[in-house]
Amino acid sequence: TAHASKYEENLVRLIKQLREDFEAPKANFVMATLGQTKAGATGNEGMILDAMFCVDGDSGKYPEFKGNVATVYTHDLSKGGSSNGHYNGNAETYMNIGEAMGKAMAGLIENKDRKSKRRR
Repeated sequence: TAHASKYEENLVRLIKQLREDFEAPKANFVMATLGQTKAGATGNEGMILDAMFCVDGDSGKYPEFKGNVATVYTHDLSKGGSSNGHYNGNAETYMNIGEAMGKAMAGLIENKDRKSKRRR
């Protein structure tokens, strides 16, 4: 429980540190949840899932992440197995998650492009 309770705080630190390390203060960041954890879960898994949703730019909790941080919920994309079993090596699961993360990134980029065009 101690580690899960710090997940949100540490995730925020990770994003900020990566942006600092790469000298890209507004770099887009997309993360994916663990497929075996269903929304509404309790315990450590639920705390971690909630933390990932809190850090998502659409949550409003971290205004500096609005429009540049996205969380992809993967439970519905998983075709079996758990994170400990690497989804039983199911290629469809990996493709589904990769595609969803790519679409999330494209959405963040499109959002930035629209904003920059409005400023011109």
